[in-house]
Amino acid sequence: MITGASGRTYDLLPIDNAAGFPQSFPFMLSGVRYQFTAYVNVPEAALGPIDELMVLPDARRFLVIRADVVRSDGLSQTVFLRKVVPTQEYRAGALVLTFPTQIVARRNLNGVGNFGSNVIGGVAHS
Repeated sequence: MITGASGRTYDLLPIDNAAGFPQSFPFMLSGVRYQFTAYVNVPEAALGPIDELMVLPDARRFLVIRADVVRSDGLSQTVFLRKVVPTQEYRAGALVLTFPTQIVARRNLNGVGNFGSNVIGGVAHS
C-alpha cells in the first residue's frame, strides 16, 4: 500500500522494474479487468549516459501510462492515456491512479535487467 498526496491509500500496481519499459500487465479491481501499459518518452537527443538513472519527469522525458478496460468479449476501451507526474492523483473511469516514484534506468529502455529502475504506481477505486 502507498498513500497519495490527498491521504488516499492505494494498492500497488504490479510494475516489474526489471522487465524494462515499455511494459504491459493485467490488473483486476472490483471484478473489472484492466490492461496497463507503461512507457517512457525520451527523444534521442535527451538520452543520457548508458548508466544514467532518469528521475522523471524532466523537461524532455516523461512516463506515460495507459489503462484499458478489457471486456468479457475481449474488446477493450482506453480509460486513461497521459503523461504522469509524481505529485498528482488521476481519475480514470472507476479508478484513481498515482505514480509517486518514477526513476528509470536508461538500460531499462527497451532492456531487461536489474539496473536500478524504481517506478511505483498505485490504484484505488474511486
